[in-house]
Amino acid sequence: MGTPKWMTGKILCKTGAELVNATDPELVKFIGEIYYGLFRGGKIRQCGLGGRRSKFSAKMPVLFGQRCFCFVAGGFIALAVTGFMAAVKLHRLTERIANFRENVFQFVIVEEQFEDCFWICVASATAHAVNLLLIAISCINFPKIKTKTEEANVTAEDIMY
Repeated sequence: MGTPKWMTGKILCKTGAELVNATDPELVKFIGEIYYGLFRGGKIRQCGLGGRRSKFSAKMPVLFGQRCFCFVAGGFIALAVTGFMAAVKLHRLTERIANFRENVFQFVIVEEQFEDCFWICVASATAHAVNLLLIAISCINFPKIKTKTEEANVTAEDIMY
């Protein structure tokens, strides 16, 4: 989700091409690349003098909206699930519904269980929580792992043979 290459493309440095009045064969020197994802991206500007790399990120405006959406949506689902569980367990909702408008018979609940729709709501709230966690993790800049190049160990025996 946080990868920077959801979309890639080519960009033309129009100002540079117009300044030198570039024709078709020369336009290649003015075509750069752009890539971006949901949270960050980059571009290589080719304006006739070689490529210049730059990176950008849309952390605050984009992520703030996503964080708010995930928090609000997940919060409402969590409140609905919690409220429903509280009504079922604490207020004996199943028994109240079973005995609603019953004048002659009284029903006692022997067994009750949550069905698939309830668990789908729980899964949805969990998905919003995980999404919020992934958005938070994507803002952390982790260090990149650099591999060491092996140095050639040349000894006198290697040179002799």
